[in-house]
Amino acid sequence: MKQLRFTFIVLLLSFFYFSFSGKQAEAAVVNPNQVYTYEKMEQDIMNLANTYPDLVTYKVIGQSEYGRNIYAVSLGKGHANVFINGSHHGREWLTTTLNMYMIDQYAAAYESGTKISGYDARSILDKTTIWFVPMVNPDGVTLQQYGLKAFPSSVHQDLIKMNDGSKDFKRWKANAKGVDLNRQYNADWANIKYNPGKPYYKNYKGTKPHSALEVIAVLNFVNEIDPEATVAYHSTGEILYWNFHQTGSWYNRDHNYAKKIGEMTGYRLVYPGPNPSGGGFTDWFIIQYKRPGFTPEISRYYKETSPPLSEFPRAWTKNQAVGLYIADLGYQLNQARMGTIKKEADNKIAQAITKSKGLRFYYSGNIKSAADLVVDAKFAKAYQEANKSIAAAEKQIKALPEKERAIFTTKLNEAYSYKNSAAVFIDTVKIGQTLLLKKQSLDGTVNNGILNDDTVKSYHDLSYQIKKSEIFINKMYGSHVRPLTANQYVLPAKITKETIIYEISRYMVTKEIQVLLQEGTLEEIPAKFEKLEKLEQQSIGIKELGNKLHPGKYPDLPKFEETLQSMKEEVLKQYSELQPVVEEVEDSTEESTEPTPTEEEQSQNSDQVESNETL
Repeated sequence: MKQLRFTFIVLLLSFFYFSFSGKQAEAAVVNPNQVYTYEKMEQDIMNLANTYPDLVTYKVIGQSEYGRNIYAVSLGKGHANVFINGSHHGREWLTTTLNMYMIDQYAAAYESGTKISGYDARSILDKTTIWFVPMVNPDGVTLQQYGLKAFPSSVHQDLIKMNDGSKDFKRWKANAKGVDLNRQYNADWANIKYNPGKPYYKNYKGTKPHSALEVIAVLNFVNEIDPEATVAYHSTGEILYWNFHQTGSWYNRDHNYAKKIGEMTGYRLVYPGPNPSGGGFTDWFIIQYKRPGFTPEISRYYKETSPPLSEFPRAWTKNQAVGLYIADLGYQLNQARMGTIKKEADNKIAQAITKSKGLRFYYSGNIKSAADLVVDAKFAKAYQEANKSIAAAEKQIKALPEKERAIFTTKLNEAYSYKNSAAVFIDTVKIGQTLLLKKQSLDGTVNNGILNDDTVKSYHDLSYQIKKSEIFINKMYGSHVRPLTANQYVLPAKITKETIIYEISRYMVTKEIQVLLQEGTLEEIPAKFEKLEKLEQQSIGIKELGNKLHPGKYPDLPKFEETLQSMKEEVLKQYSELQPVVEEVEDSTEESTEPTPTEEEQSQNSDQVESNETL
């Protein structure tokens, strides 16, 4: 009689389960009336993405210890994220079925515009995205369902040993390395109770937190999506865990959310003592993020095995709206959090503008004479503080959804403008000081009368630094600052440059003549000598004009002249010595004893010359 009554209840629940919504009954991508395997889940994920391409996506977030993919599936279009997962434990694969069926039913309700237990799937999923990891522990699930045959023979004895010598793996909870994944999270991990101290089919917390590959994948993914709330489904007890060391208003807030889920599901809320055993996913999430995390146990109690398929209709009926409630809650939490972040962003932007605006005193308001073109300790400190303030504002802006960042970045542009003007001033002073050092170095060479290749190089270095300084000066803020800076740095350097510009040019032309003499290319040399004569006159002219504008700044350079004249005399001598040889060769060509060409040959040669000239 008891068996008959149990069968009747199961049939009744199944009827209700498949009849409460016509649209849900026909969704039918995910079939919950089967042992739900890793392979079936993988196939259904792809089918769901194909069926709802604008609503459902998936990606691999990591791999298990034995190389099985760990999948994350997204459902929704909003920027506020929540996270639901299942099968942290191998024997709790019915939670994977629940995850997958939830995706299927919510997507179907979105498409049809229907509600589930009063929750409008379309409006909620337009503003929120639910991320699922339906099977955190694919190795453990596979071992529990298939046994040893799904694993390499080389590890069979290890698995049997971890299973207390049994080849029946129906009770298996851990991953296939014997680590209980829901005791791996760093939430009071050191004080976890009932740890067997070695790899085992249940409860072994591992050698350190966050060491299992499956847990690493989940942690990285959570940090990536930054969810507002999480649900980690487990399978047995019909109870709800929700608390881990919350206090005050934080406790009251999460308690209210938990009571709402308790009303929806009928699950009894668990109130842990002052020292609960941690290590669970939601324990870690609650402590790490200070956001709500819930762990519902979806079936009645079954001792050390997976709940039967007959439990699913009851579990679905109780949990059918939980995901939508969490998504809606996530949106509200996100809006509140974003409001706080926006307010804080405005505050930090205002601070950045104030600090950056204060820099104007140093790069403009305080500049009265060339003596003020300095970057002292106060200026450097103020600049560093402005930079830090801008960086803090940037960090706050990055916490906002991408589409909302632009308006705050625009506000921050005012701070950037002040800071950039200060940066240009700092760089210009630095470059200007470098320019003066190069000028002083070249002045020393000139005063010592040294004219050689190194002098030419120093001259060109100075010329480059002058151009660089002028570029930066033109970017400086303040019409009164730019001429002061130019007079301080560029003008003295230009005077040094102009003092020797023609001497350097004469030196370089003379060096060119030396090369031509070595190559025997004499026909170009007369033009070079003419150029030398012009440069000598220009050298005299620029000094006369320069001393009118800047008396005494353009001195004669007798040692340079001595070097240049010596070089000139040497090349003239070499050139004159080569001239007779050239003329002798030309004369011998003219006195050639070759026979005089006939008129016909002369005519042909003339045509050829004209042809060559044309070419």
